[in-house]
Amino acid sequence: MAVVLVLMACLGNALALTLQRKAAQDSARQRGRSAGSFRDMVRRPPWLFGIVIFGAAVVCQVLALQIGSISLVQPVLVMELPFTLLVGWWILGGALRPYEWSAVGLMSIGLVVLLVSLRPHGGDALAAGNLRWILGTLVTLVALAACTWIAVTSRAVGKAAFFGIAAGIGSGFVAVIIKAMADALALGGLGAVLTTWQSYLLIPVGPVAFWTLQSGLRAGRLLASQPGLTLGNPILAFLWGTGLLGEEVAGGWWLLGGLVGAGLLTVGVFLLARSPVLAAQEGTPSATRTSKDTGSRRVL
Repeated sequence: MAVVLVLMACLGNALALTLQRKAAQDSARQRGRSAGSFRDMVRRPPWLFGIVIFGAAVVCQVLALQIGSISLVQPVLVMELPFTLLVGWWILGGALRPYEWSAVGLMSIGLVVLLVSLRPHGGDALAAGNLRWILGTLVTLVALAACTWIAVTSRAVGKAAFFGIAAGIGSGFVAVIIKAMADALALGGLGAVLTTWQSYLLIPVGPVAFWTLQSGLRAGRLLASQPGLTLGNPILAFLWGTGLLGEEVAGGWWLLGGLVGAGLLTVGVFLLARSPVLAAQEGTPSATRTSKDTGSRRVL
């Protein structure tokens, strides 16, 4: 059930993002003083519908974290990338080549092999102990700060890549915090959430994660930023889950299957990040250059 809920969250996020892009495109095509403005977009039904769907997707993810381990839930979120491609193709138009279908298929197979092999389960975010939480938080924040510093001091590809990794770390840590809040909610309701100190980590971590995400997207190089954005979240969540929160995975030869699945998933992410169709849906400068250089027909 947790996997179904998180897949619904992925689909909801992809649909919400695509609808908001459609609202932005429709606004940009309009003639008038308000064309292309945020004020104009928020009045459009696709943008408003996208916000509603995004809220529903958040609820689905919280419910998934409440009933499933974070090592199970977060890796499934990588499917938001192919879902965004497919939903964008359905709503915004364009054409998908065998290249895109192969990358989506590779990601899907890799995820299934990973989860079937490792079968993550168990764990208790609140029973991990304050020492583990403090040490894990410090290490995570140091890694986030290091990637951000490298991104700020780098140029072009390096900036996009390390902002992408930082955004993946930030979003993964937000999921870890939400897992603790979900466990507290299940244990003692809203009062338990308010008296759980991990809940208040969301106050500084949430804005930082959002800023690194926006910085990664503004870097304009989808090929460089997307792998870190997509893979950083589940990797961090998996390390937290199995290393600090007491979650368990299958051992023995099953670990080899997990590595094979993770490898297929990673290759699929890198292949899909290279797709000019996905880049065009994102509206990145690199997509425009690729379209002009190759002479391919316009996707949007």
